[in-house]
Amino acid sequence: MDARRLSCFIAVAETLHFRKAAERLRLAQPALSQHIRRLEEELGCQLLRRDRRRVELTPAGRTLLESGRRALVHLEHAAEATRRAAAGQVEPLRIGFLSPASFALVPQVLRRLRAEHPRVHLVLREADSATLLDEVRLGGLDVAFVRGPVTAPGVLLETLSREPLVLVLPSDHRLARRTRVPLSELAQMEFVGFPRDSAPSLHDAITGMCLEAGFTPTFATEAGDWYTIVSLVAAGMGCAILPESVCTFSREGAVYRSFVNASRHVELVMGRGPTPPGPTLQACLDIVSGLTGVPLSTGTERGRLSSVQPPGPRALTP
Repeated sequence: MDARRLSCFIAVAETLHFRKAAERLRLAQPALSQHIRRLEEELGCQLLRRDRRRVELTPAGRTLLESGRRALVHLEHAAEATRRAAAGQVEPLRIGFLSPASFALVPQVLRRLRAEHPRVHLVLREADSATLLDEVRLGGLDVAFVRGPVTAPGVLLETLSREPLVLVLPSDHRLARRTRVPLSELAQMEFVGFPRDSAPSLHDAITGMCLEAGFTPTFATEAGDWYTIVSLVAAGMGCAILPESVCTFSREGAVYRSFVNASRHVELVMGRGPTPPGPTLQACLDIVSGLTGVPLSTGTERGRLSSVQPPGPRALTP
C-alpha cells in the first residue's frame, strides 16, 4: 500500500464520488478507479460499494479512512522533519486556535515562543473547534485552543480559564447609554450569532442565560466569524452576545456592555494528543502553564485531564 493509492482512496471516501475525487486529485477517472481496485486487491477486501447512482464505504473502508488519514499526516510530518533535520532546523510546532480565543492567550504564547525559542518554526491554523480538535486527534496539529465545554475522544482537554460574556449593541441603541444591561431587556430584540454547529458551547451558553431571564433568543442572522457578527450589529441587524475577548476589536457603530448578574461563562480549552510531548511542544506547554497558572498534565494519561479547577473569570494580561 503506497501513499498515492491511499490518497486516491481517501479522496473517494471523503467525496463519495469518483468524478469529484478525480477532479480534486487532478487525475483521470479511469486511473483513479485502477488505483482503488489495486488497493482492494492488495488488502484482500472491498473498501467501497459502488453502482451507477452512489458510492458508499464498507466497514473495512471506514476503518481505512480513519487510519489512512492519520498515516498520511505522519508521512508528511516525517518528510518535513527529515528536510528540516538536514537543514539543521528544529521540528515545527503546529498550533490551532479559534478566534476570539486568540485575542488574549495565543498572542502571548507566540510572543514568548519566538523570544525564548527563536529556532522553532511556528505553523498556525485558524478554524472552528470541531475541525481543530479533529486535526489534533489525527496528528495534523500539536495543540489547539478552543472554546468549551467540549468533548473530543482521543484528545487530552485541559481547561485554562473561564471568560464572561458581553453584550454587543449598535452604538445608537437606547441600551448603549448604560454601562451594564439586564438580560431581560433583550427579550424583544433579534440576535446575531454563530450557527450552533460551528460554536455549540457558545450558542448553548447564550440560549441558557436567555432562558434563565425568561425568554428564548431569536437568532435572525447568523455569521461564521466574530468580526462579521460585530459588523452586522454595527449595521443595526440586532444584538449579539460574545466572549469578553472580542472587546479588543474596535468597530465603529458597535459598543460592548457588561450584563447585570450574568450567570454564564465560556471556557478556554487546550487540546493535544495523548502521547507525552516532545521538547518543542513541552516548551509551549510550559509557557501556557506559566501564563494561565494552570498545572498541565504530563500527557501519559488518557481522557479529559481537566480535574484541576480552572481559575475564575479573569482577563489575561495583554
